[in-house]
Amino acid sequence: MDENFKKVILHLFVSLLLVMSVSINKMSYAFGEENKLDMLIENKEKQSYLKAKIDELNNRLESKKQELKNDGQDDLNDDNELEIVKLSFIQEDSISDEEEAIKSDINNMEQEKETLGKQLQDELIEGVQLEKCLEEEAAEKLSSEGIDFIKGIWPLKEYKDISSGYGYRIHPITNIKSFHKGIDIPAPQDTDILAIDDGIVSFSGYQNGYGNVVKINHFDGKTTIYAHNNYNIVQEGDIVKQGQVISKVGTTGDSTGIMFILKLK
Repeated sequence: MDENFKKVILHLFVSLLLVMSVSINKMSYAFGEENKLDMLIENKEKQSYLKAKIDELNNRLESKKQELKNDGQDDLNDDNELEIVKLSFIQEDSISDEEEAIKSDINNMEQEKETLGKQLQDELIEGVQLEKCLEEEAAEKLSSEGIDFIKGIWPLKEYKDISSGYGYRIHPITNIKSFHKGIDIPAPQDTDILAIDDGIVSFSGYQNGYGNVVKINHFDGKTTIYAHNNYNIVQEGDIVKQGQVISKVGTTGDSTGIMFILKLK
């Protein structure tokens, strides 16, 4: 085989390997990022489950301790009765056995609670670590691309018009010139409102003026606020993915019609 031809083949082979390597790295990064978000969602679900189990155990423990206390009080009342009228339909051994059984149940539940508490602590630590990883990845992207925040998607699929933009305007209710910190997007009531980017819900509830509000802290440092919602779907602490339905368009709060306001800060 001609020497020059061999060199050309080798060069093409090396180039192909480099292209494949870059493609695999990009795919691995994307998968890793998605995997971390899914892991964080699963982590939050585990935390909620463990907290619910601990609350359930606390209620059962309180009930058992009250039962033990009542049995002790009954014994005390019996001791205060005159010996002549004291009845012995229930043998003392059986009463003692019953108390021991209650104490054993309490001890077992205390141990289970301690185990669940340690598991919850581990999940809390893992959750913080995952959030930190996602924030670091977002910061790296901002730095490498020289941008202030990662551009998200439009929050309403089919409605693109803006009835009131960001900046100074005459307030539609007070008729006073003021700075509008968001954008108003008119849409039919109960239209899906989407999270513009991945993040953590920092507030979901009612605020004067803004009505039903959802606030999301995103991993790149931006915060988005979705106001005047007819009702909210997500709750505080929820992990949301880009494009996830978080609330429905409405006219709650100080609103002149059915609309949705998006604030970015």
